[in-house]
Amino acid sequence: MSERTRSLAVLGDGEPAAAVRSAATAADARLTDRSEADGIVAVGDAALRDAMRAVADGDARPVPVLPVGGGRHAVEHDFATDRLGAVVDGLGGSAASFDGFSRVAHPVLAVDGAGVDRRRFAAADAAFVTAAPARISEYEIAFSDGESVSVRADGAVVATPLGSDGYAAAAGGPAVSPGGGLSVVPVAPFTTRPGRWVAPDGVRVTVEREEEPVALVVDGTRRGTVAPHRAVRVETAATVDLLAPTSE
Repeated sequence: MSERTRSLAVLGDGEPAAAVRSAATAADARLTDRSEADGIVAVGDAALRDAMRAVADGDARPVPVLPVGGGRHAVEHDFATDRLGAVVDGLGGSAASFDGFSRVAHPVLAVDGAGVDRRRFAAADAAFVTAAPARISEYEIAFSDGESVSVRADGAVVATPLGSDGYAAAAGGPAVSPGGGLSVVPVAPFTTRPGRWVAPDGVRVTVEREEEPVALVVDGTRRGTVAPHRAVRVETAATVDLLAPTSE
């Protein structure tokens, strides 16, 4: 009996995504949507975040995702198209690595609580930001070990390793490797010695002042206004296997 044809979903627009689709067809993969795919190729940051949220939300099967682009965790476009055949051949297996690629588990955050219209998923980060420019609020950040801190700042951001070199890094946070936890960073804190933390799995963030409205921004999109004195949970909800090239 012949081995079944592997199916691949290619997310993204423009010529780079079109070239990946052509390479997938040449590798005898069947192009399909993400809900039926054995693997996903995400071309560009937006497509990658969309793919990871879809897997966490159940809109896509829990399959490996190949990120293509220029980011820290992405594969260069030419390398991806050249080696796509190896990716297709490795789909469907459970091995941690196969023919030049390894699976690296990346967390996806669930964001839920007061002021959130429904449970949201974040591949990169969840940020709490005062709605009025140049105004501060006060935030309690509670960690899973029972410790908590209170900070006065323009906002606070909780980032996955994927997002730790984005908004969180611009606010002064560390770049975190996969498996290293979540970067938790105050934004423009009202202190000369700001704290920055790496949380193992999640935090609860509470706005402690009512004077200024605070917006919740999930992966760069505003998702409502946070109610004061009521905690918003930001915690790891799922992990998605991203494919990374192994060293030759």
